[in-house]
Amino acid sequence: MQEKRPGALAPRRADEVALPAELVESAREYARDALAKRTQAAYARAWAGFEAWCAEKGVQSLPAAPETVAVWLASLADGKGGRKALARSSIDQAFSAVIVYHRDAGYALDRKHKAIKKVWQGICNTKAKTQTKRQARPLMADDLQALIKALSPEIPAKARDAALLAVGWAAALRRSELVGLDWQRLGDGKDAARTGFLQLDDRGLVITLMVSKASQDKADTVMVPCADMPAACQAVERWAELARLAPGQPVFRPVDQHQAIGDGRLTDRSVARIVKSRVHKLARLRGKSETEADELVALVSGHSLRAGYATSAAARDMPGYRIQQHTRQPRATNHKAPLKRRRDDR
Repeated sequence: MQEKRPGALAPRRADEVALPAELVESAREYARDALAKRTQAAYARAWAGFEAWCAEKGVQSLPAAPETVAVWLASLADGKGGRKALARSSIDQAFSAVIVYHRDAGYALDRKHKAIKKVWQGICNTKAKTQTKRQARPLMADDLQALIKALSPEIPAKARDAALLAVGWAAALRRSELVGLDWQRLGDGKDAARTGFLQLDDRGLVITLMVSKASQDKADTVMVPCADMPAACQAVERWAELARLAPGQPVFRPVDQHQAIGDGRLTDRSVARIVKSRVHKLARLRGKSETEADELVALVSGHSLRAGYATSAAARDMPGYRIQQHTRQPRATNHKAPLKRRRDDR
């Protein structure tokens, strides 16, 4: 069976004029790129799971009956058959994947079909009563300064972590955006993890994001002036020199136990691991017990850097619209009350 991928073009009808194969394939590539690479991968996993579930139950997956989809959603929520019960957001993503795969195959799957709508609403209501959204504890400006100060710039792993923490916090980057940066310019060749490039010049840190969660069709530039964040600029400069970064190479790279610097790129999961590890070590240095350090680590994640910038900026009375500009967070259009700005910022 031919593999189906999100963003694929629907099959050609018998009465359509045949088009050159190379043009059709080019159009298919562009259609696939309508979705971010991470979204494509997540949808592919969800669709594979749906197909396996349908095969196990002996029902058709494409096109699937609305009743089939409704029962499948319930199974995801319950986690029966030795499977883990999924959170509402995870179920919603899997549901979206099935809808996209149907649409791309030329079939309509109505999210509002009565059989689906009632089950989905019931899942949402039930999950809302039993699940709370986990909020990462933000790393405030003082936390960041303490973390960086505790890291020796002469040791590769520590120099890298100082630069990673500083850039992630100062530019309010998402994990994938952070590890996807190249040095000075975009590297050559295809790299699905590449998101942009980082420059250090007399202005400070200049981060150009070619692809981000907030902007799939245009580049975003994030400026971090050295006057505002000298520690970030110094940490990046030290790491670039120590790692001997060349233009086009990944900025944040693996460092082994012997302090040998690899040529590859860290994964987004590495960000959370680094944040947790450095928070734990700092807590122990400050006299916290192992249990207290573990409890603190459980509250932080890779998102703590981004959340820390936003929280610290708000504490300094930075206007909400400026925080949103820096974090590239689109403003919701259904807010009853817009973000307030101070009179002197209008």
